Amino acid sequence: MSKRTSSLSLFLSLLLITFLLFFQVTEKDHLYINFLILLLTAIIMNFLSTSKNFILILTIIFSVGFSLVVISDTSIKSQSYLIGEYTLLIAALIIMWLVFAEVKRNSDELAVLRLKAEELEKYIGTSNLLTHSEFTNRIKFIMTGTQRRGEENFYLSVKASSSDKTTEAMNFLLMQTLLKTVRSDYDLVTKLTESSYLIFLQNTKKEGCLKVVERVFKSLRTELNIIQLPIDYEIFDQEQGLNYYINHKDGELKK
Repeated sequence: MSKRTSSLSLFLSLLLITFLLFFQVTEKDHLYINFLILLLTAIIMNFLSTSKNFILILTIIFSVGFSLVVISDTSIKSQSYLIGEYTLLIAALIIMWLVFAEVKRNSDELAVLRLKAEELEKYIGTSNLLTHSEFTNRIKFIMTGTQRRGEENFYLSVKASSSDKTTEAMNFLLMQTLLKTVRSDYDLVTKLTESSYLIFLQNTKKEGCLKVVERVFKSLRTELNIIQLPIDYEIFDQEQGLNYYINHKDGELKK
């Protein structure tokens, strides 16, 4: 990555030098036209791939070259100025293509590295909540064993419905309670939204899920002095829970 950053810096330096020389030797009659060509080219190159940008550069070079043949007069001095301008324009366009190619390559590599980093992350922030990738991977591993042994797995969705003033505190309390209540060596917990969580309970029955809910409510009542807890929950079997997770995991977690 550092090597490519050095290449990008070199290309940008060359581009700056080329621009300075180009605008220094360009005649005033052609200055605005050439500036417009470079500006439009830079804008268009933002939206095209590297290969298409190369075709764009060649098209502009040949178009400008033929245009110069048409507009140039027979004066050798005049033609020499046009040749100098044209050469620097070509250099600027080619270096621009190299710059954009390097930027796109760095951007693609950075996106891949970020994706790999997210996949390697196991926990959300400093909590013990599993990231979606880790949650998914562990479920696949666990289900391989439970299916072979004929065991059942369930999903438990828990949501907080507190007021705006107590949302942050309630969410933190609910998260801590869930992590403390479930079996740390068997059950998995992830976060779907800022106020909803999903628990994967392996090798259990619906009655076992209800016991977990009971323990959660009991623990919360020791912290909250209210009769009606602002908590909603749903219990899903393995197939329903997997579909629920797939439909709710994408784009809802803001880290």
